[in-house]
Amino acid sequence: MPAIAHRLFVVTCLLSWVWAVTPTHASVILNALESNTSDEPGWSGRVDGLMSGSGGNTEQFLIETGAQVRWQADRDRVRLQLSGGYRESNNVETARNLVAHMRHNRQWSGPWSTVSFVQIQHNPFQRLNSRWLVGLGPRYDFTRDAKGAVAVGATAMLEIERLKGEAGHLSRGRLSTFLHVARQLSANTKLDAVGFWQPLFSDFSASRAVGNLTLTVQISGQVDLKVGAGVQDNARPPEGVKRTDWSTFTGLGVSF
Repeated sequence: MPAIAHRLFVVTCLLSWVWAVTPTHASVILNALESNTSDEPGWSGRVDGLMSGSGGNTEQFLIETGAQVRWQADRDRVRLQLSGGYRESNNVETARNLVAHMRHNRQWSGPWSTVSFVQIQHNPFQRLNSRWLVGLGPRYDFTRDAKGAVAVGATAMLEIERLKGEAGHLSRGRLSTFLHVARQLSANTKLDAVGFWQPLFSDFSASRAVGNLTLTVQISGQVDLKVGAGVQDNARPPEGVKRTDWSTFTGLGVSF
């Protein structure tokens, strides 16, 4: 099969799969550990996005956007990521989620590096007026090259939450552990899998778990198609909030 025909076939199959599993609410195109195997110094970035709408008997509107800017030196990598999702159904807001994340990696000897980050999230459908996260800890790369990456890490994290309907804020410490696996399946296709487990220091049964699986297919030049799924589980959700959220997503991305 010619390369262009094979690529079109893969894209068609992916779009068919995404259509079959339309998300129940807007997801957020954000993977804080997304693989970037390039070691070239300087600035780079990408923008992801999708928008859909319908009218008549069913009125719906969905928009999701994501952007990141990276700076890399010999031993330091800094990444700023912004992401958001919004959905309306029959003029009623059904989903809204905004995230801003800044991360710094400092490479030390061998496979060791340090991770420091700050993040803020807003999601009224999880009663989150705001959730600040600030963390610092080690990362160990079992492998990191042009074929992919396998890494684990653990950070001590301060969490500050302001919940809708409650006065004041809640501050507490969490341990954030993660596993990251990335694989270049072909010259044009990459798979990223990330899992987090985040228990409270004071009570390990009060934990959060986050998983994200993303397949990126390069279409042409700097344009690619990104599809995936994510799940969030909170063992102690706020009152009136379901324990588990899941979503699927698809969108086009442009790297620069």
